[in-house]
Amino acid sequence: MRMGRPPKRRRDAKQSQQTQTANKPKFASPTLVVGQISPDVVSSILGPAMTDLAVQSVEDYADAVLAYEHVNQFTAEKGEEEDKEVEVQVEMDLDGNILQQQQTSPLPPPPSSQRLFSSQLDIENLTELLTSTSQHFSHTTNSWKVHANAAKFERLLDEKYGRLRPFIESHPNVEIFIKNVQRKYAMGAFSPFRKSDSPPVGKTTSIMILFMMHRNGVRMDALLLAATFFLVGLQPWALVGLVIIGKWEMDRRKRKRIGGMPKKIATVEAYFASALDANLSEEEEVKAKYALLDTPVGTKFNPADLSLRDEEYDVIVLGSGPETLYAAALLARAGKKLVVLSPRDDVSGCVTLGDKSSSVLGKKIPFDIDGMNVAQLSRQQELLAPALCTTTDTQGGIRFSRIGSNLDGYAHSILSVPGLGTDNTSAECVPVVLNATGSLASLAEYCSTCLGDGFPGVDLDGKDNGNSNSLSYLRACNQINAGSADYYLSKLYNAKESNAYQEASVRTASAFLNKCLPLNTHVRSLMAAIGMMNENLCPDKTSMAAHVTNICAMTSEEGVAYPVGGPRAICHALTSVIEQCGGRVVAGVSLQELLLEKLDEKKETKKKTNGEENDPLKGPKPKCKGIRLQNGMDIKVSKDDGSVISMLGFIPTFLNLLPADTRAAHGVPPGLPAISERRPLMKIMVGLKGSNADLNLTGADWYRLPNASLPYDEMDQATGQIRFGAIGVDAGGDDLTTDGEATGETETTSVGGRRGKQNKTATPATAKKITRRCKFQTGESWMKVSFPSAKDPSWHDRYGPISTCVVTVEACDDFVRAFDTKPQIYSILKGAGNSTSGEMGRLMDRVMKDLLQTFPQLEDNIICTQMYGPVRSGLTHCPARFAIKGNRPETSYPGLFVGGADLTVGDSFSASIVGGWMAANAAMGYSMIDHVYLKKNLTSDLEQFMEEPSLVTERDGVVVEDVGVPFKEVNIDEENATKAAESSKEE
Repeated sequence: MRMGRPPKRRRDAKQSQQTQTANKPKFASPTLVVGQISPDVVSSILGPAMTDLAVQSVEDYADAVLAYEHVNQFTAEKGEEEDKEVEVQVEMDLDGNILQQQQTSPLPPPPSSQRLFSSQLDIENLTELLTSTSQHFSHTTNSWKVHANAAKFERLLDEKYGRLRPFIESHPNVEIFIKNVQRKYAMGAFSPFRKSDSPPVGKTTSIMILFMMHRNGVRMDALLLAATFFLVGLQPWALVGLVIIGKWEMDRRKRKRIGGMPKKIATVEAYFASALDANLSEEEEVKAKYALLDTPVGTKFNPADLSLRDEEYDVIVLGSGPETLYAAALLARAGKKLVVLSPRDDVSGCVTLGDKSSSVLGKKIPFDIDGMNVAQLSRQQELLAPALCTTTDTQGGIRFSRIGSNLDGYAHSILSVPGLGTDNTSAECVPVVLNATGSLASLAEYCSTCLGDGFPGVDLDGKDNGNSNSLSYLRACNQINAGSADYYLSKLYNAKESNAYQEASVRTASAFLNKCLPLNTHVRSLMAAIGMMNENLCPDKTSMAAHVTNICAMTSEEGVAYPVGGPRAICHALTSVIEQCGGRVVAGVSLQELLLEKLDEKKETKKKTNGEENDPLKGPKPKCKGIRLQNGMDIKVSKDDGSVISMLGFIPTFLNLLPADTRAAHGVPPGLPAISERRPLMKIMVGLKGSNADLNLTGADWYRLPNASLPYDEMDQATGQIRFGAIGVDAGGDDLTTDGEATGETETTSVGGRRGKQNKTATPATAKKITRRCKFQTGESWMKVSFPSAKDPSWHDRYGPISTCVVTVEACDDFVRAFDTKPQIYSILKGAGNSTSGEMGRLMDRVMKDLLQTFPQLEDNIICTQMYGPVRSGLTHCPARFAIKGNRPETSYPGLFVGGADLTVGDSFSASIVGGWMAANAAMGYSMIDHVYLKKNLTSDLEQFMEEPSLVTERDGVVVEDVGVPFKEVNIDEENATKAAESSKEE
């Protein structure tokens, strides 16, 4: 460094100074130098001051203690000198007068000024105490802080745990766990939602996962939980807690009784228990049980009986047949007081011949005119069990027998389709027999052998390696029909179930047949026949849902069963349940109209305010409160939750029973004008002489199906494409053109009722359309022949060598008239049911001629005949029937419900039972959550709350079944049957 000049300033000097200033602590000692060890601030700076302050504080405290002791001593001495004279001070003026006399108390002596620490020893002791105190707080180990924290910790433990502190001290891990939980809670670890910005799975991936779950049929509740986890960001533990809470709530809902169901549902006695006596022998019991089946079901209506009018019921059920009694039995078990009103004389639906015919037969024999064939028996028994269960049998003593025998593979249907299996254009055909033995495989094998279809091959692993189109078609129908239960269940809670069955229900069967079976017209015609046997309806007008359901029912390996004892057995059992639960079953009631309450002024004003006065579909509807009979008697339900269930069908309910003014003001269910009524039917009952074996009768129903007649395809020479021919022909439904220009290519109809080329040219506007009259043509028209006596194994034990036959045909235009209205309906002409009319006699002659041509063994064995009808058969199976919104059990009128086969697939016992089940559940008020998520319904609740029956019945120490109609199983010897068949062929 040179003299006289300042030192040279370095470039980083200012920067280092700023760095030292920045790094200096905030509360540092004035003498603190960064980088050097600082002395103890308390001992060096505050030590002497604290010592002086401590000495002064101790001295002040000692003075205060002495003063306090002096005051206490003075107070004690004052109490002892109360009796002594008190010093009186007198104040006088200049004249000697006393101005004031004042009593004073002696003043306390002044405090002594002597110090507490008067000796040198006391001062040294105090100095030593202060020195040790200063050293304790100024020691570098800060042990006093440890003691202070320990005392603080003890106080916090007392405040936090209280009485639980001993347990926490003995289990220190609990304290650690609690601290960890508190720390995680403060950090937000227990929030039900994730806080991280990036979810574990992206939104796009989450949506794809949810979509695949939905496509694979995952339940909606699981789908919602997955959505909350992926999209909302729910924590896993919160998801588990939500599942646990939901499961607990569902279990509580399952145990809840809906619709006023009683807590304890008692079982009932069997319907034949009252007719039996302990002293009767086994043969006498059998005769007593048989005698019950000779009586009609229900109590005959007596207009003079006013008890029917004076009582109020919870439910009124209108209709007849097993489905009506089934719905009523379920509601009666659930605690409802009800009455069943049937227009028929026999609620079972059976018809007994007149007195003249009955005298010829020797007794009044019931004819099963509706057909009690039961398909898929296992499902139906599950539905019937809660309604039929008695104290001794879960099925109420009712048994079912499979139609057919082991020799014919339990054949249940014989189809005669014009042109099927032949190469000519005549009405001849090869009949097709449907049985239960390997239904799908056997039918596919028949198509391969007789109709030219591919062979249904199977490899060693059991996999299909054949090329059978018919087998593939049948399997596709079973896959579509798998969603039928969900589709019909959705009608209970007014929700649209989107599945394959729902999509198929609004399409025609012909489109599906042409697409899946384009090459073989015979297989196409056969599948069309199986899909619609019970109605004369072509595939181009048939709903695919009805087509699929019928195919699955007819090709089921369970076959078709029939109740032992016929319809009366099962209806007697259901009637007994209703009556034992406090209900009534009345037969032969003539219904006039429904009774509805008038809307109050508030609802009427609201309807006018909202502009709904001119729209009958909108606004509130009046509540149904009962039914009025033809004799003027009113039968009403309770005001609060009473309901009326009509099992008669949609057309009779809303067009015949609903008052015209109410229908005009408030309308009908949505979509009802778009549907059509099926053409009514005529039933011809034939009494035969001889048993089933004598007449060689079969339990299988025989059908002639012109609606599935063989189509004729054509190939377009220009394009090489196949133009599919129309399958079948409508009987009386075609339009003919007259008085106009001829079309370029008209539709021709052969004698057998088969169609040729389709009419591709539009009809000119000047042409007049007239409807061809429907007439029954022998050998051509639709016809069904059944032998109920051959289906019931107990028949000949009850009635001897007498057989029954029921022939069903469509009613001709001589008996009914079609009206082109909305909906399309049929009106029964006056006098149509008169057996003495000439039209009925001519129809009888044509039908009997056709019957004897088909079954020649019946000739010379006919005892009596009688025609019954026309009989309404519900809605036609067109796509509109399944597409409308109003086809559901709960109607737009509060308290009015509709049930029966119109809700499902008509003319089927199984479908009608399901329709009755739906109506009963709707009347009880089960919700969507109950049906879909909890699987809770009326039958499941009855099974849950009903008493367990005693299933042991003994006779002479032997356990026997408590069967209502005893019967003997028929075992056919194959060798004897083969010999008999060969001899019959030779004859």
